[in-house]
Amino acid sequence: MSSAFQPEFSIISAITLGQQTAVTFTADADFTDGEIVAFRVSRESGSRELNNQQARVLSHTSNTITVGIDSTNYTPFIFVSQNSLVFPAMVVPVGSGIIPDSVPPTVNLQDVFDNVPTN
Repeated sequence: MSSAFQPEFSIISAITLGQQTAVTFTADADFTDGEIVAFRVSRESGSRELNNQQARVLSHTSNTITVGIDSTNYTPFIFVSQNSLVFPAMVVPVGSGIIPDSVPPTVNLQDVFDNVPTN
């Protein structure tokens, strides 16, 4: 389901910390490889070190992305229900990027940042 905001954002349900950071969302997301995203993470959610960081999406599935942030030593993530008074952790698109390993280098115009519905 699309949000009423453009560009769209996705609520984080889990974060797997490591040399690359894997992020799982509460619903399907439209992020694409190469897209540049930013994190908004409240203190109550843990993994606060991610807050305001930007990264390129290395890979994605319908409800996950992997980004090139080494989060090995970050605090663990804690899912905060959207029903609480705490602002939920989210990922927002901030720019289009070059599709990884594309030859010739190609900008992705199908990402969430650019892909605004016409109706």
